[in-house]
This record gives sequence, C-alpha cells and structure tokens, in this order.
Amino acid sequence: MATRMRLLAVLVLALSLSALTQVVQSQTPAIIVGRVEGVIDASTADYVASLLNMAAKEGSPLVVLELNTPGGSLDAALRIATLLRRSPTPVVGYVVDHWAMSAGTLILMCSHVAAMQPGTLIGAVQPVIVSPEGGFRTVNESKVLNSVYKEIELCMNMHGRNATLARLFVYKNLVLTASEAVKLHAVDFVADSIYTLLAKVNGSTVKTVYGERKIVLPEGYVAEYVPMPPGLRFAHILSDPLVSSFLTSIAMLIILLALASGHPHLAALGIGLMLLGLLGLGSSVSLVAIALLVIGFIMLLVELLFIPGFGAVGFTGIALIIIGLVVAFSARPLYIAGESLRAALYALLAVVTPLAGLMGVAVYKAVKIWRKPLVYQPTPVGKQGHALDDIPPGGTGFVMVEGEYWEARNVSNEPVRKGDKVVVVGKDGAVLLVSTLSGRADTQ
Repeated sequence: MATRMRLLAVLVLALSLSALTQVVQSQTPAIIVGRVEGVIDASTADYVASLLNMAAKEGSPLVVLELNTPGGSLDAALRIATLLRRSPTPVVGYVVDHWAMSAGTLILMCSHVAAMQPGTLIGAVQPVIVSPEGGFRTVNESKVLNSVYKEIELCMNMHGRNATLARLFVYKNLVLTASEAVKLHAVDFVADSIYTLLAKVNGSTVKTVYGERKIVLPEGYVAEYVPMPPGLRFAHILSDPLVSSFLTSIAMLIILLALASGHPHLAALGIGLMLLGLLGLGSSVSLVAIALLVIGFIMLLVELLFIPGFGAVGFTGIALIIIGLVVAFSARPLYIAGESLRAALYALLAVVTPLAGLMGVAVYKAVKIWRKPLVYQPTPVGKQGHALDDIPPGGTGFVMVEGEYWEARNVSNEPVRKGDKVVVVGKDGAVLLVSTLSGRADTQ
C-alpha cells in the first residue's frame, strides 16, 4: 500500500510539473508572424494593423512580416509605412520566396529590421497608373515621385540604412538581390529561415518613435503565424484587379442580357456582382466616383422596377455607372512592378475581350429587335367577355376579355351589369369600347 501511495504521489507531482510548464509556456509572449502576399491593398493594411494591435495587447516582443509581393496600392503602402513608424513593437520585414517590389520595398524600408532570403529581390519603386483602357504608364510627376522618395528616405535614415538608394529606387527603378542589398546596406540581414533570422535579430537595438528598443527574445519563445482573417481574405481576393474586372464585366453582361430578354428581375444578380466588383476599387475611391455610381444604380433600379419598357432613365443610369467606374479606376494609382503588371494586363485582356465581344453581340441583337416593326398586332375588337363592374351608358369600368383585364367604356344605350356578357366594338387608346350583346353598337 505504501508503495502504491508513493507511485501515486510521483504521478501527481509529474502531472503538476507538466501543467505548470504548460502554464509558464502559455504565459510567454509569442512572436507574431504575418504574411503579406499578393497585391497590396486596403485589406492588407487592415491586416498589418491587426497584427500590430495583437502584439501590443499580448506584449509580444517582436512582429515579423513575411513579404512576397509585386506591389499594389500606393495609399495602402503609405498607410502601412505610417503604422510601422508609429509601432511601439519592433517589426522585422522579411522578404521570402520571390520578391518585395515597389510597395513591398517601401514596407521593407520602413520596418525596424529589414532582412531577405537568399535569391529574393527588392526595388523598382517608381509608381505606375493603370488606364481604363487596360494600358499603363509610369508616373513622372515630381509631386508624386518626390513624396514617395522622401517617404523611403525618411524610413531609411530613421533605421540607419543607405538613404542614397532611396532616389535610385524611385527615379531609376533600381532592383537589388539579397546579397547586393546587404552589401549596399539597404537591408540588415540575409537569413535562409525565420529562426535563423530571429537568432540574428535577438539582442539587437532598433529605433522607434518611443526611443531605442533592445530586442530581447525570451527563452523558449515560439513564432505564432497569424493568417489573414476570412473577412479580410475575401476582400483581398475581390480587390485583385483581375477578379474585380472579371466581376464587373460579368455584371454588365448580365444586366444587358436581362434588359434585352425582357426579364429585368435578372438584373439584380448583375447589380450584386457589380457591387462585389466595386470592392476591388479599394477605399481610395473619390467621392465623385461614388456619387456617380450611387446615382447610376438608383436610376437603373427605378427604370427596371417602376418604369415600363426601357428608355432614357435607364440608359442614363448605365452611362453614369460606366463613368463612375472609369473615374474611380483611373484615379487609383497602382504601385506595382512593371513585369507583374504586364502579366496581369495580358490575363485581364484574355478574360475581358471575349466578354466584351459577347456584350457587343447582345446589344446589337437587342437594338435590332427594338427597331424591328411589329408584324402582328392583335386586337380584341369583335371578342366577347364579361363585365367586372356595373357600367352605365357612357360610363367606364373593368371587363375581362380572353383572360385579360381591360378598362372599358359602355357605348351602348343600355346599362351593363356586373357579370353581363359584352362584346368589344372598338378601342380608344388603352380603353375598350364595349356594348351589351342585346344592345350592341357598331362603334369603331
């Protein structure tokens, strides 16, 4: 019995030590690791902000941003740069897999520590603007270029990097490999894995807006990967220029086909897809573009739901929507590498060209049908029906003729009682001229 009691005590002690170790480990702040991948947009900026907030709340000693991006929105990149400069938690920018071009380079330079995997690339920071026709042009206006240049120079000076490279990044589209970037002191380290990186970072001192901070990683630290939340991931996918353009093209096609086929209720699907496609414009859409889009949608809905046929109101609504899209899309500069942008434009043309051709065929067929004269115009004259109301001589009421409701005027000298049989003897616009069968009048 004593032996069993000793074994039980040892087991309880072991379990207690195991639980205590787990509690201590759970209380050790984790290193927050996020991954910035694909085109940088407003969702990416929200994601980075959530990582920094999480690190501040949990007391994490470090945030690592893994960068693998061709670039993206200038507005989003500048917002991320501001978040990094104001962050009390040191941030390590770490280029992995392929590259961190354009906006990615700006984010890397504004990180407290900059590192790259071997074989990765940075640079080519000159902004470009995508035109509504699908082409693109580089931005040469000094007002824009100087702002971007000064932003990068500010960050590089703050973190003790070679700030003379900032001008070459922006004005000459300088591209550097990992070894070149370290040699020219554009980045701090080259590391083949995140744990190699963390070992190099541990013990180093960085500058923040709150003063110098020494990065001290606790023993037994773990790197906790925090993926982008599903809601932001969905918005990020929709913000891709290819996805956004595809959705808006499909939406316009559905709306046109709905109008041409005489089924306007199907346009609701097109409008829904259009609204999803608008997420791709990001939060930097001008108020003018938003106003044009909202008014265009309202006019289109009014035309579809309340006005018979399709006329000037509907066409005006479509025109406003198209103008709003053009204004919003052309006013949003993209900050993206030329090679990636060229591939994206080719893919976009491959998707949009057949859709545009199909739209053209649909519009041509619809216009051809609208202009075609009616071959057969049915008339209810001579048909019989019955009265739905009491209609005195010369008065009006409703009748049913061949299953259809009509407003009718009694042209006979006898009153028509509800339920009496009547015969249609003429038509005055949309009003039928009827008579009782007993007192039929031959009025046309």
